[in-house]
Amino acid sequence: MPVNRTSLLMAGASLIALIAQALMGAAMLHFFTPTAAGHFAVVAQVAFFWVTLALAQSPLQFLADAHLPPQRALRAALRASLLRWILLLPLVAAALWWSSPVLPLTTVVAWAGLLALLQMGWYLAQPWVLRTASPMSAACVRTAPPLLALALAAGLGMRGNADNATGLLAAAACGYAVGALWLLHGSRTDHPPQSAARQSDGRSALLRMAHAVMDAVAGVALVLAWQRQHGTADASYLAVLLRLFGLMPAIVHAAWSQVLLAQARPSRLKSLGVGMGAALVTGLIGLGSAAVLQTTLLAPTWQGLLPYILPIMLWQGSACIFAALSHRPFQQGLARRYSLLTIGFNIMQIMVLLAPLGWTPQVHLWWLAGLCTTGLLMLSAWMAK
Repeated sequence: MPVNRTSLLMAGASLIALIAQALMGAAMLHFFTPTAAGHFAVVAQVAFFWVTLALAQSPLQFLADAHLPPQRALRAALRASLLRWILLLPLVAAALWWSSPVLPLTTVVAWAGLLALLQMGWYLAQPWVLRTASPMSAACVRTAPPLLALALAAGLGMRGNADNATGLLAAAACGYAVGALWLLHGSRTDHPPQSAARQSDGRSALLRMAHAVMDAVAGVALVLAWQRQHGTADASYLAVLLRLFGLMPAIVHAAWSQVLLAQARPSRLKSLGVGMGAALVTGLIGLGSAAVLQTTLLAPTWQGLLPYILPIMLWQGSACIFAALSHRPFQQGLARRYSLLTIGFNIMQIMVLLAPLGWTPQVHLWWLAGLCTTGLLMLSAWMAK
């Protein structure tokens, strides 16, 4: 299937998956007690951090190494990821013990380990199917797990199990398990496309791990540091708008850059067009959000969102352009430099985030968003060369 049609299909699938995840959050608020939702959120966050480090960008490496036979590349990714998952187990257990979790330590570690393991299978199944099966199968593997988890959680809630965190964890585990089953699906072809000769991920395992760690730390530090410096309300404003405006960069990365890597197709001008189009949509989302805040649809306490809209809109708009071009370093033999530059960008972001200068939230956000916008556009310009 041509890349444009495949990208449209994957964009729709990514949007459905993101909506299902948002509805999962709404279902937890509607059907479950704060205690159950809180226990689930803690375990899910630990599992996500665990699997992020265990994978160390293995799905991206699998797509970038299109010159390798898919089965061989998948086996290598699975072996390395499982080894890291095992090696991280004592570290995760020690960190949880130090944080004094409300739930028993063995329960948290067991559920987090299971969710991380099943997520690993699902995250690797997505690029596997994208390379070896039809676009429709790739769309299904992306949408089925969050839709199944949503259905199971809502069904459990409607049956009156409002205080059952175990049910929520089981629903998520079933969804990830169904996604991991797609590892058994695919054409099993051992003939990579001829256009894949130059495309590869030449980064070392250590560099990929460092890149994954810095991405994870920057994401976690963003909300935690904001809450510490500016309070819970401002942290919620930041988190809500980043989730809303971050939809477009996530969709562009999944439906454009990953498809180009899977098909080993280079693109520059079209990628710039896709990124700018997504940035325009992000701007429209920002205008719509500002318009909604002028009405009485939301509680007055949400009026504090208004000063956050423009800087975050610019930040995530530039992230759309960056996401649309993120395949190019792997197609030009510049993957190592790409990781080093991205790690440097994350370090600068964390430095501005933690700057103890007594800024108001609005001033601090403009400094942070200004740095991120400038950095992402500079990285985009480098990738577009």
